[in-house]
Amino acid sequence: MGVPSGPSRGRKRDADATRAALLEAARELFGRHGYEAVTLREIGERAGADGSLVARYFGSKAALYRSAVAEESREVAASPEPADLASFTAYALDRADRRGAPGPLVQALLSQGHAPEARVSAAEEMRARLVAPLAARLAKEGAEDPKARAEVLVSCLAGVIALRSSGLFPHLATLSPETIGAMLESAALTQAAKTAE
Repeated sequence: MGVPSGPSRGRKRDADATRAALLEAARELFGRHGYEAVTLREIGERAGADGSLVARYFGSKAALYRSAVAEESREVAASPEPADLASFTAYALDRADRRGAPGPLVQALLSQGHAPEARVSAAEEMRARLVAPLAARLAKEGAEDPKARAEVLVSCLAGVIALRSSGLFPHLATLSPETIGAMLESAALTQAAKTAE
């Protein structure tokens, strides 16, 4: 009696699929080009939908950007424990290498544009997910000013992610994610050891 008919369920599924396609297209394009350079039309074309549907499903381009950053954050939350800096670095660089771009989370951090709330949200995510666990580890190892050291190391990682695919640093592009992870881990251990002396 109260069961929805087939066509309305089909429309709901189509709406869900369209929303998901727009979000995935936005993640890819924002992650590659940043907020400013991407148009709603390009997102729609990539998603196989009309770009004007962004307003229906997300409200605005800025809201879609925030959703793309939030989705990226959820995936980062399922990644290796960030206190293991070498493994986390390799994981993050592998992801960036596969997509050929830094991704919306790093792009949000670097953005100076029209979505400051996305930038703030990305910074909060990085502090909670990466800086805090790394700082706790460094404190346990006796590092001086562990929060500042963790912020420096995470900033280094974000810079490596952003610059690795740029072609500006050819040697950086040739290093494996594991090698870069080992370098950052070595920097963390060296700082902790120097402080402990």
